[in-house]
Amino acid sequence: MEPVEGATAMAVTNPFGALIEDAKAGALQVRLEPQVFLDLDRACQELIAALSAAQHDARAIGDLGHWGLGEDDPRLWSAIELVKLFREKAFGGPNNAYDTLAEYIAVATEIQALFGAIREAFERTDAEFAARLREITG
Repeated sequence: MEPVEGATAMAVTNPFGALIEDAKAGALQVRLEPQVFLDLDRACQELIAALSAAQHDARAIGDLGHWGLGEDDPRLWSAIELVKLFREKAFGGPNNAYDTLAEYIAVATEIQALFGAIREAFERTDAEFAARLREITG
């Protein structure tokens, strides 16, 4: 995907959209135990939380006022350029960590939605599956 000039975030394609719709319509066939759905959901939540924390850190690095590399001395132009590069790679520049992490978060969210839709379809159509899921979740 090519970055959009002047944009701070790139558009994220939705690779799971059709699968989510197929799952909602009952057209996707998957066989999993109820606990697996709960484990997948928890894993997605943990991944999203970790990626969000890393994204927050990338933003903080990009906003860091003083790096201590000599960037305050106009004679040290390489220090000034290095700090500028680090800031842009963290947040705001092309192909920066903040936006890349946002794309990973979007994909993890889509995966979570996909398996959520599959689980809901199972609950609607499979009484035994729904009973086992209720047993696990209490």
